[in-house]
Amino acid sequence: MSIWITLTSDEEQKLGELARARGKDLSTFAGEVMTAYLNIANPNVPSTFEEILAPIWEGWAASRMTDVELDDLFEQELRRVRNERRHSAERP
Repeated sequence: MSIWITLTSDEEQKLGELARARGKDLSTFAGEVMTAYLNIANPNVPSTFEEILAPIWEGWAASRMTDVELDDLFEQELRRVRNERRHSAERP
């Protein structure tokens, strides 16, 4: 099924950045985000922790990243998010 959604330019930029960071095209990533949200938002569908993390594990396996490379990626992203939060808190 195909749908059209309207995003602000800021939302589109953020979604694009997240998709690129995961090596995915925007359409594929948006579909995965929607699926993940629907799995979490539907209280009648029980999801195990394993089911929720399955796309992440599959992506990691497909990337062929080592554990060390993955740790480095998480550390980089954590630093980036902390810097963003710090800078946004400093803005009036």
